[in-house]
Amino acid sequence: MDVITKFISKSTVLIRAYVYNLNDTLVDPTSVKVTLVDKDGTKKIDALSMSKSDTGVYDYYYTLASDAAEGWWNGEVWVVDGAGVGAVTSPPGLFSFEVKKGL
Repeated sequence: MDVITKFISKSTVLIRAYVYNLNDTLVDPTSVKVTLVDKDGTKKIDALSMSKSDTGVYDYYYTLASDAAEGWWNGEVWVVDGAGVGAVTSPPGLFSFEVKKGL
């Protein structure tokens, strides 16, 4: 899994996950969830579902509050495939981005 972040405006961050199988082909798992933590360690979103934008591509748009903490924010994306006892959860895809004011 690859996870990227991109500021699409001064206050909105796009978090995008690309989900691949072992053959490096984009695939659709059962669920893709994201958690985001600010620089102070406060969870801003916790295991929320990401939206599918294409095969194997999942997006989450996060809007920063005007008083968002400056510094490095961190997050994780989890992929679950299957259900019940046979469900497989991937190791988390890690990402980070820096919040700066006045830019």
